[in-house]
Amino acid sequence: MQTTVQGKTLMIYDKVTMSTVGENDYKRFCDCIQNAGIEKVDVSGVTEADSACVALLVAAKRLARRQKFMLHIAGVPAGLITLMALYGVEESLQ
Repeated sequence: MQTTVQGKTLMIYDKVTMSTVGENDYKRFCDCIQNAGIEKVDVSGVTEADSACVALLVAAKRLARRQKFMLHIAGVPAGLITLMALYGVEESLQ
């Protein structure tokens, strides 16, 4: 998984899977959501996703709710939408 910040958007690239996202990646991701003024997470650059990607997006939305700011998830590919539906979290990520 690779990330970059463009303005107030956190861009996620490459594979976001259990084998590519470690504990340090997760911590950096959460720190960025909490401390960088992020308003949008763009996953259009994700080439492969599994439950790790869903977990990151759920964590991001949870952090935003706790800190009382809106966070938009953009560029969600069809396969990831299907995976989110299987986990029953697609509506919470809208």
